[in-house]
Amino acid sequence: MNASEIDAVVLAVSDGRSTWGTKRFTASICGMPAIARVHRALRSAEISRIVLLTDAASDLAGMAPWSDVLRADPPATSRKALPAERPVVVVVGDLPLLTAETIRSFALAFLAGRTSRSVEVSGLLAAFRSGAVAADVLALAARDFDNPAGPFGRGDWRPANAEDTHRLASANDYAAVSAVARQRAAEALGDAGVLLVDPACTYVDEGVTVGAGTVLYPGTHIRGESSIGANCVIGPDSWIESSTIEDGAVVRYSVLEEARVRERATIGPFAHLRRGSDIGSDARVGNFVEVKGSRLGRGVKAGHLSYLGDAEVGEGANIGAGTITCNFDGAAKHRTVIEDDAFVGSNTSLIAPVTIGRGAVIGAGSTITEDVPPGMLALARARQVNKKRKGATPKEGE
Repeated sequence: MNASEIDAVVLAVSDGRSTWGTKRFTASICGMPAIARVHRALRSAEISRIVLLTDAASDLAGMAPWSDVLRADPPATSRKALPAERPVVVVVGDLPLLTAETIRSFALAFLAGRTSRSVEVSGLLAAFRSGAVAADVLALAARDFDNPAGPFGRGDWRPANAEDTHRLASANDYAAVSAVARQRAAEALGDAGVLLVDPACTYVDEGVTVGAGTVLYPGTHIRGESSIGANCVIGPDSWIESSTIEDGAVVRYSVLEEARVRERATIGPFAHLRRGSDIGSDARVGNFVEVKGSRLGRGVKAGHLSYLGDAEVGEGANIGAGTITCNFDGAAKHRTVIEDDAFVGSNTSLIAPVTIGRGAVIGAGSTITEDVPPGMLALARARQVNKKRKGATPKEGE
């Protein structure tokens, strides 16, 4: 018999003794809820039938693809969920560092008779000979497993890595557990050829992929289903959430949310790419530039202090400092189109919907309300008039 012939029950019953309650099961560790990490470890150990036992007050059923969900309050039987003839491994749901190796080791030790009825080693792992385990017994285990004087004895089995059974028993455990998870993630990235300058200050979620040769500087957070290409430079102090960054791109001191940065583009410092932003290859988005729902073509330069919202910017276009696409009229959003090689001067307002033609030039300080044909120069500003100030006397030498 091997681990694949064992069923599992994950306990997620609030102990009622602290405000931590069921929050310990949903706490995010490297972007994944603690209880989902437990489920993943069990699946990695080739245990396919995994049942959640929880109390009526918790809402954990959607955290993982459970085989079944049992309610511990009021007590119910697990006979309907687990075949009576199969052994059962019981795991508490606040062990986010649990690994498949530890689960397999424990299960095989139990099957070989080297553990007692249940085992507690800085956390919770238990095993029963029969799958007909009453839910009220499991609920009791959930509340008393960390009590040395409780009804479950200790065995001589030990996990391969003591960190695997570190619990989120209280909120004070969160930082230490998260640090271990980050270190493990950093080691995996290092094995893949990624350079983390300071792993302790770099935060990479479980769902993130990073290509070889990329350098991650301290203070960087890469979250969600983000993808970072090869030979990129990310950070320091950047927030990247559910975004794609292609090979050779650079992102410094910037925030990206559901954005795409294509190869060799440069972002930052202090840029903000919001949802739907698509920055073309070799483009530059610089200091205090915000982009939202816009596509910037190859080689576009938006160096500083601009807002590009709901815009289509063609290849090679230049966006001067202080440019704003005025996309909202108070009732609806409108798009701005800036075609290839256009030049938009500084401090320009483009009142959408409007199109700036290929190769057109917009004079600095203009407010553009009408389309500009290709190759034309557009000036939309009042003529400068200098008038003598009433009562003003020029100083000597002026």
